[in-house]
Amino acid sequence: MASALQAATAFAVGTEDIEARQPGDVNIFDLSLVVKGAKKGDEPRKILSNVSCNFPPGRLSAVMGASGSGKTSVLTAIRGLEAAGSETCGEVHCNGMPVNMELMRHLVSAVPQEDVFLAALSPREMLSFAAELRLPQSWSAQDREKRVNEVLQLLHIEKCADTAIGDEKIGVRGISGGERRRLSVGMAIIGGLPQVLLCDEPTSGLDSAAASNMVAVLKSLAERGVTVVAAIHQPSYAVFSEFDFLLLLEAGHIVYSGQVSDAESYFAKHGSATPNKMNPAHHYVQVVQDESRKWIENWQAASSGSSLAKSPKQDPLVPVQVKKMPTLWEQTQILTRRTLLENFKNKKKFYRGIMTRLPPSIMIGCIFYHMASAYTQHSIFPVKGVMFLCAQNPLIESFYAGAATFQQTKGLLKREYYDGVYQVTPYYLAYYIGFLAMQVPWTLAWATPLYLLVGMPLEFYRFGVFVLTSFTVLLLACAAGSAVGAKTRDADGNRSVLMPLIIPSTLFSGYVIPYHQIPLVWKPFYYASPIMWAMSILETSLYQGAVFDDCDPSIPFSRRHCWATGDEYLQHSTSHAAQSLGVFGMFGVCLIYVALGLLLNIRMIHKAVLNGQV
Repeated sequence: MASALQAATAFAVGTEDIEARQPGDVNIFDLSLVVKGAKKGDEPRKILSNVSCNFPPGRLSAVMGASGSGKTSVLTAIRGLEAAGSETCGEVHCNGMPVNMELMRHLVSAVPQEDVFLAALSPREMLSFAAELRLPQSWSAQDREKRVNEVLQLLHIEKCADTAIGDEKIGVRGISGGERRRLSVGMAIIGGLPQVLLCDEPTSGLDSAAASNMVAVLKSLAERGVTVVAAIHQPSYAVFSEFDFLLLLEAGHIVYSGQVSDAESYFAKHGSATPNKMNPAHHYVQVVQDESRKWIENWQAASSGSSLAKSPKQDPLVPVQVKKMPTLWEQTQILTRRTLLENFKNKKKFYRGIMTRLPPSIMIGCIFYHMASAYTQHSIFPVKGVMFLCAQNPLIESFYAGAATFQQTKGLLKREYYDGVYQVTPYYLAYYIGFLAMQVPWTLAWATPLYLLVGMPLEFYRFGVFVLTSFTVLLLACAAGSAVGAKTRDADGNRSVLMPLIIPSTLFSGYVIPYHQIPLVWKPFYYASPIMWAMSILETSLYQGAVFDDCDPSIPFSRRHCWATGDEYLQHSTSHAAQSLGVFGMFGVCLIYVALGLLLNIRMIHKAVLNGQV
């Protein structure tokens, strides 16, 4: 099988303008990692302790150990990343250069432990977009298609190539776990062979046959000159025998580092030869767990005086050949097409968006049926309630939707950005273009039935203002939600941020407490409320130039208890700032809120997502 796969991988180094680069030479020197306690007052936890090793260039290496032994932390350090709230000592070098995130973006591709894709796309579509981003723009569409087909065949996923990838977390069924793992490897090699390929638990969740196939693929890539390092948990004998080098960890300490072929003699020398008919990989992990301190001390004694544990000599720096990426505009186009395709192919997501807006719109319209069909004193307060619901309901729903969507996609963003696939700005533009396109039918599903059922004027201007206001509120809420989603991990985290914001915005919207009854000290909250500005736009567009049928304008204002005109009502119910700005001025204020939300989103992406942390 290995020879067949080796022949198949010739696609990556053939007569193309991308050739196999030199294998990465990865050295770790006295690496220690300490993570702060999860809660204040908790003791710091040491994840790695004085780890020193050299992964052979162009070979298949395994990082093994029990859960919590530090396997993933080693891979993270090689990428030039670090865990949040951690402190690192020691050095990691690649080709004689100290690693950092920017350097390793050009040298390393990674296969994360959790497969992250766009659920509605198929493997063929996912690889096709990756090929556009990773391969030179001089390649024709036919050449890129050929490369995609070759990768599909190499990884044995051609049978599911046109099936939606799916995601069980959001209820979208798709390809199997083994097919997802192989697709994840395909995403890493579609643009050609990297110097270093890091795989975190590549056989996790796979049956024995699928695991053997996966490791055979990794072995064939190593034979083509890629330094492959895989964190793996108790592999089968067939899988373990494919590896050339073994780094065995126990509680963050090295208990063995060397050739797989020499491991048996090392353990036998210290009285723990592998029993007959027992998997050596299982045996090694088990014995070091049973006598952890003994094996740590054995290795420390065996490796004392090793030159690798000492401070490294600075090798001459080798210039990094940076692969020419598509321009920012080309990246934006590719990512936008990918986002739009995923959004509109994901029928469950599309119809869920429709159904979270259409039924509430019809229900509110039926409850307030034809309340705004005539300008009367009786209709003022109910219509104001409609305006309040039109501003608050989409804001809350889109905030949660924006946060949840970004939480689902930020794993893919981190993987592709750290792999050097694209820059942040194109991703961000594509994300919001896709959002805006999706919101057009969703906004119409919300605004149209409500507007017609409540009986608002059938005038293009007033209807246009109503729809545009709803759309602006949705955009503002999504921008704020995405910023929060970049920082938080789940719905509870989103709720803890939204509630302290939505309560004052609701209280000081001008509906719960009338504007003229708000104490002066709380007026800043009134002007800071996005709900207030949305309501003011809707009321102004509805009542400007209106005449109330049930109020006699000939009676002096001081002697009557009604509003004769809509302008008179607006003058006494809204702030002077809203009156002076007018509809378009208030739209400008809302757009400032949107801009602030977008800037905050960019800030949070860099601070909480693309900060060199995992």
